[in-house]
Amino acid sequence: MNRAILAALVVWLVVPAVAANAALASSQPMAESQNTTAGDKRDSTETTSAFLEGVVVTGTRTEKLLSEVPMRTELISRDLINASSARCLADVIEFTPGVRVLNSCQNCNFSTLSMLGLEGKYSQLLFDSQPVFNSLSMVYGLEQIPSEMIERIEIIKGGGSAMYGPGAVGGVVNIIPREPSESGAVGYFRAEDMDGVTNWSAGFSGSASSRDKKIGFGFYGQNDHISEYDRNGDGFTDIGRRDLNAFGGRFVRHFGDDGKITLDYGHLYEDRRGGDHLDNPPFKTEITEWIRSSRDAASFGMNNRIGNSCDYSVSVSYANMNRKTYYGAGGDPDAYGLTDNPLWVMDGQLNHYLDKHTLSWGVQHTTDHLQDNHPGYNRTIDQHYRNSGLFVQDDWMISKPLALIVGARIDKHSELNDPIISPRMALKYAPNPVVTVRGSASTGFLAPQTFDEDLHILIAGGEGQVIRNSDDLKEESSQSYTLGIELTPRLGGGNLLFELNGFHTNLDDAFVLTDAHDDPLTDQVEMTRINGGGAHVTGAEITGGYMQGRFEGQIGWIQQIAEYDEVQDFDTKNFFRLPEDSAVGKLYWRDLDLVSAFVGLRYQGKMYMPHYAGWIDDDVLEHVDSFFIVDVSLSHRFWIDDDHLTLTLGVRNLTDDFQEDMDLGPDRDAGYVYGPRNPRTWYASLKYGF
Repeated sequence: MNRAILAALVVWLVVPAVAANAALASSQPMAESQNTTAGDKRDSTETTSAFLEGVVVTGTRTEKLLSEVPMRTELISRDLINASSARCLADVIEFTPGVRVLNSCQNCNFSTLSMLGLEGKYSQLLFDSQPVFNSLSMVYGLEQIPSEMIERIEIIKGGGSAMYGPGAVGGVVNIIPREPSESGAVGYFRAEDMDGVTNWSAGFSGSASSRDKKIGFGFYGQNDHISEYDRNGDGFTDIGRRDLNAFGGRFVRHFGDDGKITLDYGHLYEDRRGGDHLDNPPFKTEITEWIRSSRDAASFGMNNRIGNSCDYSVSVSYANMNRKTYYGAGGDPDAYGLTDNPLWVMDGQLNHYLDKHTLSWGVQHTTDHLQDNHPGYNRTIDQHYRNSGLFVQDDWMISKPLALIVGARIDKHSELNDPIISPRMALKYAPNPVVTVRGSASTGFLAPQTFDEDLHILIAGGEGQVIRNSDDLKEESSQSYTLGIELTPRLGGGNLLFELNGFHTNLDDAFVLTDAHDDPLTDQVEMTRINGGGAHVTGAEITGGYMQGRFEGQIGWIQQIAEYDEVQDFDTKNFFRLPEDSAVGKLYWRDLDLVSAFVGLRYQGKMYMPHYAGWIDDDVLEHVDSFFIVDVSLSHRFWIDDDHLTLTLGVRNLTDDFQEDMDLGPDRDAGYVYGPRNPRTWYASLKYGF
């Protein structure tokens, strides 16, 4: 491990200098990268600056340069999505400092999202600024959202904006869909060797546009097959078998000077299964977690300008997720379940431009109906969750170097008796073009409802673990703060980046899980969510990088401490499944006429993990090992008249750093999994654009 880290540091010291010198020596002119869904026919060899130049919309729902936004915002461009050979959303975001995707189940590989030390329920996942991903869609959603539908991703760290939900104190991940702009298409096929088993993926995307660019239609499709994988040879999967089919499209109609109407539709179907004897019926196996899920989502949006000083946006979105499941052990014939989860989101916003102020008023309403029936576990959920929110926000450009965003939202949740007001603010101070200081403060809450982790039944020791809320559970409230400085000096025709950021979150009446109320007479383990008192998460993040022409490099390291005020299960105050430190990095060189290269690095430090009895004799709290992962890809583009064929060769997890102490056999604790999501995986892909 020490040698691997030393080698990585050498790469980080040498490669940026070599690449920067090569970029300076090149005499070929370069133009700014533009968004083209239609076959990527551009001649550009320069990426859009991830440090300064990108245009983002998430923080204020108005277009701003990345350098001008008061909220800390990370931008993942389509160029980087392609360079990293990402298949799904989980593959895309895990190269972002402070954002972590963790495999949480050895059977079905349920993945969770963490931002700034907080679990996924403290962050909000958006599609085109709308919260259309509910609890059920987030159980496996990080691996179900195909990369072919994504143009870029905007990530806000912290909760400085009042425009998003009451629980979005960890941050916001906003998926911006591919916008139809030119006529053309891209198709691809990819084959993988994952430590001896074969995976494949195929997909397409494209668009058609009228000559005047007023009308456009974009479309995408993706089909993935992931084979089952047994690392330790015990006959039980460590990576489950998955088949995903997804397709959708976007229709755009521009009208007037600034008006636009959008219609979106997306469909996905996934068959996911892990355990043993995958070809047998589930009730003829020792362990099976089998999930067949489908999701249909549609939305309508319109925005337009009113006179010279106002504009508005309205949207209506609907998504319905349903699934059929089997979570069982020992050939249980009663471990089947059905879940249905329709969601409606209605949103409206008015922006009023007054000299140095942009005043925004908005209303949001969500209706979330969850029906979950698992009779074998005596679990029936039939809940209507409704939340109505009003917000107001002032984006005030006090002076050229100083900008302030201050706002508040008031939410009335159906599980709470009284409405809750959540004030939020963000500040940016840039005394010169090189130095920028940003800070934010926000409050929020989580209502006592069902979360994504509750809808997954973990098998441990041959028994299912079922999560229930205690009868007297009340809301959890939070206060979150961030403060950081960013330096972006020019060097050698490019930009250096240095960031130092601190963050702190207080949780009051924090939600915790305990097995203290387990009924020994039942066949399952009842985990109960209770209010566990106070908690806090404190950390610091250091990011460095350089971008010049064809080259971009960035590395970020984060150190954090997360503790409860009172001792919890296993007689500790520590948060579980949270690394004490972590790091990510990426190096990207793009040359359409020669070769494009990508190197991605991920380091996960030690953390505390509960390990439940079954394979082992007694429940214990483990302090588990760290991991270091390297991804590498090389691609070359062949031009065929105006069309192009791109060949990509790469490897994920080159170091093959994978958890080696997973439990064995039917009595294993499937939740005792903490390492990388995949072993060493070689891949090759062909992409044809026309």
